[in-house]
This record gives sequence, structure tokens and C-alpha cells, in this order.
Amino acid sequence: MTPNDSTPSADQLEEVFNSIDAVEVGMARDLLESSGMECFVFDASASQMLGSTAAITVRLMVRAEDAVEAREALKELGF
Repeated sequence: MTPNDSTPSADQLEEVFNSIDAVEVGMARDLLESSGMECFVFDASASQMLGSTAAITVRLMVRAEDAVEAREALKELGF
């Protein structure tokens, strides 16, 4: 995802999940978005360029005020 005018600034977001597997991050994003949380995926393209290496993980970000709830939801779902 490329940040644009609708993307909050980095200081307004918190990472709630990361993985070398973009599909896994996508599943986590879908679960959070289905509960009404706005999510942002960072570094997906960079991670794909290097393949499945831990050098660059795909990061799932949410607004800082949603971070605690997002982490709890992901933990309950096994992420």
C-alpha cells in the first residue's frame, strides 16, 4: 500500500501484526476490517520483491486508538 491523503501519518498508527507471509497478514486484516477497524498494510511490495525472507516483513497497522482492541482480537483468533 502506498500512503496517500487518506492514510494517517505514521505517528497515528501502530503495528499490531507482522509476518513474512502476505496471505497471513491479509487474513488478519480481513478479520479486523470485518469488525469495523480500519487497517493498513505496509511493506507488502518490498517483502514480495525479496521472496519469503524474514528480511522485510509485511506489517499490519491500525490507528493507535484501535491498537489494544486489534491485538486482543488477533490473539483470540490465534494470530
